[in-house]
Amino acid sequence: MPNVMLPLDFHYDEPERVGERFYFRLWDKVAFVLNHQDKFSQNTIKAANNRTGVYSEEKNHYFVEFIKAERLEDNEEAEGLWFIELFEKDVIGYWFQSATDEEIEQKRELLYSWGYGEENLDTNPVPFCSQHKGILTLSTFVSIHKDKAEGILFDVEPLYAAATFGLLASDLCTTTGARLNELLQISNTKECIRTVKVDKKLRFSFYAIPKGRDELEAFYISEQTMKIIQSVGLMLKIHYGTEKIPSVKYRGDRKHLFPKPKPYFFQYHNKALTRFGIWASLRFLLHGLLFETQEGNPVVVKTHLLRHAFATEAVQRQKLPIDIVAKILHQRDVGVTGYYSEPTPSQIAQSVSDLHDVISDYIDIDEAVLRNPEELEKELEEYKEKVGVFNNVVGGTCVTNNVCPIKMACLGCQAKIPQPEKKHELLEVIELSKDMEKRYSALGLTVEVKKAKAMRKHARTELKEIELIEKYREEQMYEPDIQFKK
Repeated sequence: MPNVMLPLDFHYDEPERVGERFYFRLWDKVAFVLNHQDKFSQNTIKAANNRTGVYSEEKNHYFVEFIKAERLEDNEEAEGLWFIELFEKDVIGYWFQSATDEEIEQKRELLYSWGYGEENLDTNPVPFCSQHKGILTLSTFVSIHKDKAEGILFDVEPLYAAATFGLLASDLCTTTGARLNELLQISNTKECIRTVKVDKKLRFSFYAIPKGRDELEAFYISEQTMKIIQSVGLMLKIHYGTEKIPSVKYRGDRKHLFPKPKPYFFQYHNKALTRFGIWASLRFLLHGLLFETQEGNPVVVKTHLLRHAFATEAVQRQKLPIDIVAKILHQRDVGVTGYYSEPTPSQIAQSVSDLHDVISDYIDIDEAVLRNPEELEKELEEYKEKVGVFNNVVGGTCVTNNVCPIKMACLGCQAKIPQPEKKHELLEVIELSKDMEKRYSALGLTVEVKKAKAMRKHARTELKEIELIEKYREEQMYEPDIQFKK
């Protein structure tokens, strides 16, 4: 930005749902020193003026100062950026290394109040330490001089990387129940990302080796999950300045199964992430959200906890048979009776799709991860021989890959993905059900009346799901209008 005079003050408005305006100031190292000369030595000021040493063009970099947040429509207190508290309280990374005994005690109590480190009150918990360069790590300059600013200083890229990795991890854990080690295996290769093209649309899964196994197994994912994977890939290409994601050594558990470097999605600064990077990214992204037990005790979000949440949602709320859930979670041992039989592919697809309740438009992924046209054509022909596979149905698309489990009763079926583009079909179903109810009532057909009411209920439920999808798409495409101070 050679033609811009720093510092540069700017602000932007969050979406209407948030209703807040955020004020920032853009700095580089040189401008920060020259605008805070009373807080730096003469030698430092001279180096900044001459742009020499650590203030040379090659070693200069940009960072941001968060000034304030304000409400746009009312006088309530603005919440601001969700992560600002972490910087205000200075608990990022190994926070205790330069803290006094009094500061350490205060920060310990704060972290304990959030639920971190309660298992060992004699330690200094580091929930926001990724142990990975470039993820939640402050630059040396910002770390040393953050107290000299009016507002809160932070580097943008390490926070963006953490939030993006945290989003992908949380999505995968809550929609597939995958283990952390299975997430770390996801790579930008055709062996890992599998696609099937049906009626000009792509359907997705990723393949990983589950715990206790030696062979790849499928994890079914939605278009929205694929879109998040795509965004991670784009972030990595920008980070590396390359057209392809570089291959790095695997650093998760059971390394002997993955001896060759691969273009893993969970990587940064030429190193694959470890569990610490995933944990820190998740906690950063979810900070400020209230998770607690029925007794009011804080709950620390971990990948394994999200896996448990996935299973609880599936069994307790969705009422899925436990053997199906075990199949989805890629578990061999499950304490069930012989009443349960081996789940069919149709049951698995039905169950997984029920838990994928946020779907949006697909953004094309790299050609490198797509199978060639001959393979896609062959799969398409195989799928066309089965009933219901990826076919258009009322209000959405059927994703079961076997004989229809509910004999084409598509409304309310867990194997269907609602689509906003088909909202009108559901509205027509609601009107039709009202007419059917009147006719069946006149004929005294009580059971048919109940069916008509159930049809209307299912259609309205799917309309609510579609409304959530539409709202998600709207905010996903939101681009704030940044205003610069003249």
